[in-house]
Parts: sequence; structure tokens; C-alpha cells
Amino acid sequence: MEKQNVFHETRREANAVAWMLPPPVKEAIDRLEGAGFAAYAVGGCVRDWLLGAAPHDYDICTAASPSEMQRVFAGERTIETGLKHGTLTVILRQMSIEITTFRQDGEYLDGRHPETVTFTRRVEDDLARRDFTINAMAYSPARGLADPFDGRGDCARGLIRCVGQPEKRFGEDALRILRALRFSARLGFPIEENTAAALRAGRGMLGRISRERIAAEMNGLLLGSHAGEILTAYAEVIDAALNGGGQIDWAAAAPAVDGVPLDGAVRWAALLAGAKGRHADILKALKMPNRLTNDVDALIAWGDALLTADKMQYALMKLGAENAKRLIALQAALDPRQAGETARALQARLDQLLREDACCTLGQLAVNGRDLAALGLRGPAIGQTLNRLLEGVTWGRWPNEKEALLKEAGQ
Repeated sequence: MEKQNVFHETRREANAVAWMLPPPVKEAIDRLEGAGFAAYAVGGCVRDWLLGAAPHDYDICTAASPSEMQRVFAGERTIETGLKHGTLTVILRQMSIEITTFRQDGEYLDGRHPETVTFTRRVEDDLARRDFTINAMAYSPARGLADPFDGRGDCARGLIRCVGQPEKRFGEDALRILRALRFSARLGFPIEENTAAALRAGRGMLGRISRERIAAEMNGLLLGSHAGEILTAYAEVIDAALNGGGQIDWAAAAPAVDGVPLDGAVRWAALLAGAKGRHADILKALKMPNRLTNDVDALIAWGDALLTADKMQYALMKLGAENAKRLIALQAALDPRQAGETARALQARLDQLLREDACCTLGQLAVNGRDLAALGLRGPAIGQTLNRLLEGVTWGRWPNEKEALLKEAGQ
């Protein structure tokens, strides 16, 4: 690939970017530059700025070695995040800023991490080791934009493209396969033809990656506004990531995933609804948090039950308010009968129950354990009766009134 001119930012644009850098970030860059070391904001923050989005975090790369960085920031609070790899975290004005020495990576023998790291004084060397062109840019108020691989052009074109040879990039770190899908799902950028072919061909390498890292990338992918497009176009890669064994039609889940809100639990439920019976194993293998796993399991278990207004209080009791709302969205995405006006009516009923503080928990019942003990109930019978009364109230079999409930409990 022919490299572009490394520095091509106009002074007017440079001043605009500098103005947008948070003061602690600019201060850190200025202090490194003042000590004679080139320094840049790098990676995602530069990409996000060029795309008109607010960066979530800021990283700095610099020609300064780890020991030189420590001298520059002597007197400041620092954290030795990974000095052997050239990374130091500096706390300036209560902001944590990760600063890393320009580096070149050695061989990736494990398909995930370089065996060695060599420090360099050239920003171009550091950018050349990065995954995608849109992430291989660096900005300095003094030096302008470093963009040797035309990441800025790919931002303008809306394209995910590997730096250099995609087969090499994915062979170095197979997690980049899912990172490409996540960026595409988030940004709505298609994946460049050679990059797409390489990630499809290399999907078997995902077996090298820890389940936790795959889970993190899948979480980000599913929360992208273009997740459905990725599920459709790269179903075989998703299957490799989730160990589907070719037995699950991930593309078929795309409309449901796109049809529910950008919420992790309901998006996972929409994705895994077609893998009923295996969904719990998939989430367990990914070592998902128990709460998310339980929420997804509950939503899938209820997914086939036709939710109606008269069942809503019972559903609220069983699922809780958040999952009841998710269930309305999930069923609308999975079943046309539950969409449109039906979904709006169900949401209105749920809102009404919440406004009225309708009885959905044992604590809201008009009777308690002491009341039942006074009737002569003992031990487990008290809890069993309270649960029976609560279910009856939520189904509308009797009112949540003490006299009516005691009468029922005494029968």
C-alpha cells in the first residue's frame, strides 16, 4: 500500500482539534513536547473526533522511553501500568491518561500477544503495528495529524480496512476479527473486501481467544445500531465465535436483534431465541455475568408465551419492571401479532401498573407472615401460602385486601 503524506493537517484544523483536547491531555502532550519528545493523542479519540463523535477516552503515544516519561512527570501521581511494554498512566487534574512509548511488536506466537516489544522514536512505526486504518492515526497540536495509512480517507469513505496485509493482522491477533465486526456494527461502515475475506478465512483462529474477550467484543457488536447487518453478512464468523457448530442460523436472528432496543440483555435474548436449549450453555461458556444470564434465560423462557394485558401484572411479578419492558420489545420483534398497537397497549398497561404501585412483590401484599401465623400456619406453609396469595392477586383472582386474603389463606 502506498503511504500518504504523514502530516497533512491544515493549521486551522489543527487549532480546532487542539481546542477540543481535554486540558489534562493537552498539558501532558505539551510537557512531553517541551522536554523534547514528540507526543500525540492516538487511536480511537482521533477517529471519533474525525467522525464527529465525542471521544470516550484519550491515549497518548510518545517518543519518550518509560524512564524518560517518569522524569517528565516526576512529582505527579503515576501508575506503572505496563512499563515493560512502554505504558505509564499519569494522573493530571484527576484525569487518568495512559501514555505509551512508540513501539514495534515482535512475533505473535500465541496469536494474541507479541513475544517482544521494541521501542522506537518514530510515530509511523507505532501506527504500522495497529489493527485498522481508522485506528492508526495520531494527532499533535504542534505536529498535526499523523496518518500514514489514510485512516482519515477511510473515515470519510466509511470503510473498515486493515493496516497492511489483513491475513497478517488477524494472524497476529485473532481478536481483531471480532473487533472489525464490532466497529462495522457500531459505525455502519462496511468491511473492505480483502479484510472481509481474510477475517472469514481466519475465523477458526477465534478458538485461541479467551471466552471473556470474545464476550466483550460480542457485547459491543450487539449494541451497535448495525448489528443485524453483521449477523447477516458474517453469520459463519459469529458461529465460530460462539461455538455454534453450524447448527444455529444466526442470520435469521438479525431482524429480531435490530428490532429491540440497544440493551444488552434483550439483544442477547433476541440473538439466542433461535438457540433455545443451547442459549444457557453459550452464555455460560462466555462467562457472562450471572445477572445477564438470568435475564436472558427469563426472557427466552417467556418469549413464546403470548403476553396480554391481563397477564401483565403476573409478568411484572415474575420478571420485574425492567425485564417486563424488555419482554414487550422482544415479543414485538419475534412475533408480528405482538408488534405495533399491541406492543403500545402492553407498554401502557405496564406503565399503569407501575404508576399505581400494583402488588407484585410479597412486601406489597396486604398480609404478612405474622398474619398467617395467627391463623395457625407454621414453617414452610407460611411462605408457600404467601406466594400462592401473591400469584392469585397478580392474576386478579382476589383483591389485595387483608380480609379477602386472610379468608383465602384460611381455606
